[in-house]
Amino acid sequence: MALTFSGSTPRDTTPTWLMAALLALVAASCTQEDGNPEGTPPLEDRTHPLPAEWVPGEGEFMVVVLPDTQIYAERFPETFESQLRWIADRAQEYRIAFVSHVGDIVQTASEEREWRVARATFDWLDDIDMPYGFSVAGHDVSGSWPEPWDSSCSPFPQTDCDIRDFRRHFGAERYTDRPWFGGASPSGMSSYQVIEAEGLALLFLHLPQDTPAEEVAWAGEVLDAHPDRLVHLTTHRYLMDYRLTSALPGPLALVRAGRFSGLTYELGNQILMYHTGLPAQTLFRSFIATHPNIFMVHCGHVDAEFRQVSRNRAGLPVHEILVDYQDMADGGGGWLRLLRFRPADDQIDVISFSTLTGAVRANGEGFDHSIDILRSYRDLAGPELERFGVDPDEADRLIEEVSTEGSPLREQYFQSLYGRGERDSVFTLDVSFQAYLDAAR
Repeated sequence: MALTFSGSTPRDTTPTWLMAALLALVAASCTQEDGNPEGTPPLEDRTHPLPAEWVPGEGEFMVVVLPDTQIYAERFPETFESQLRWIADRAQEYRIAFVSHVGDIVQTASEEREWRVARATFDWLDDIDMPYGFSVAGHDVSGSWPEPWDSSCSPFPQTDCDIRDFRRHFGAERYTDRPWFGGASPSGMSSYQVIEAEGLALLFLHLPQDTPAEEVAWAGEVLDAHPDRLVHLTTHRYLMDYRLTSALPGPLALVRAGRFSGLTYELGNQILMYHTGLPAQTLFRSFIATHPNIFMVHCGHVDAEFRQVSRNRAGLPVHEILVDYQDMADGGGGWLRLLRFRPADDQIDVISFSTLTGAVRANGEGFDHSIDILRSYRDLAGPELERFGVDPDEADRLIEEVSTEGSPLREQYFQSLYGRGERDSVFTLDVSFQAYLDAAR
């Protein structure tokens, strides 16, 4: 299939001051505490099993999606290890067939200590020959000054176009003897892996943040050569969710969840990572929608749980899913996203599971965190809100009301976030696997 990159990305109509404040909010992390959460058992005692109702049965298997681990690599290495060790220890019992990382493996690419943490944790998977792959994200290629970088590929001077730190620790040459490793693009930024599980032939495609056009062209050649495989795509910055809904008054209802587009890229540090990088809207229209065997897209970057369904050119649903917990006080709570494939039923069950506590994340569990985001937004955008005509006292009253148990506005806001299931942690997807293969042939 030929790739086309026609059309321009529509610009958002959101006021510049509002988007700038939102972007500042997203860039700022919540206060992190040193060490693992209080009461967390020692690593050697973390043997939490899945609840019985989520254990794959005969003819079923699991895929693990690993949300952003940058804060773990920087400050919580035991949590990082608990995740990968849990996968390795439970791989056979839970029929785990693949692990996909959404990117931002480390916080600072030039910090060797963080890469050593990441490398040591993934050794757990290497030891059992568990197939896995990475989306290479901004933090994985951006270092701190005064490192000399070749940044000719990027508008950011600290971007390393040679991705030397990632390649040194997770480069393609490390996997040449692994039969599941399909190959990497010439730059090493992109890769694909192939597995077969319970009668399904799967291809896991990993593309970097704000994927450059040349990487997309390479990926197109890979998919054109594999029309007989179901494709799961992982990239990094693709969907956004600021938890601002119509339940909130005035400007707080203007920015809705969905693919990154327009001003979201143009302000502050949200401009595209690479000179030839494709916006998410273009990536979908020109690549994802044109390859009918892509049935699912996962991404990270924004602390949120959000999903939507789009239609490709064959009329089939593409399940697009954002999962990231990095702004939690402990860097992510040890949450993994688990996908239980049930091929005989054409369904995938999705849960979030913490390797620190053994808990399955309940739907709506992130609600109070959403209110914390509103508070941060109020602090960051206070002067702009006043210029827009919003009474700061009224904004404080609003936040107080949504924080108060039993208040009508709190219930209205909760329903606006979780009423349609777009931000659920537990859900089931209907996926007619054979239909994607038929459309690709």
